[in-house]
Amino acid sequence: MRQERFPGLEGEMEQIQLPDWEKNLIDDAIEHAQRRLEDEKHRARRRAVQLAREQGYHRLAVEIDAARRSRINPGQLSLLPEDPTLFDHVS
Repeated sequence: MRQERFPGLEGEMEQIQLPDWEKNLIDDAIEHAQRRLEDEKHRARRRAVQLAREQGYHRLAVEIDAARRSRINPGQLSLLPEDPTLFDHVS
């Protein structure tokens, strides 16, 4: 191992030069951490999409349930009509 001096800094500081195999270990650790970060971001995006999908299904179920409880005026379009029309009967 060799030591280098950095002139221009207050009180000369000595820094030990790392051997090549240690630099490779550090680079590998950084790359591994970056891959883990990207994997976690990908999983987080998938979880967010799944959560949004579940919220959408829940809202739809709440609206369908609320529609069943409310009175529908005659002639009003609805998802679940109380008075089926000619087109609602399939023969």
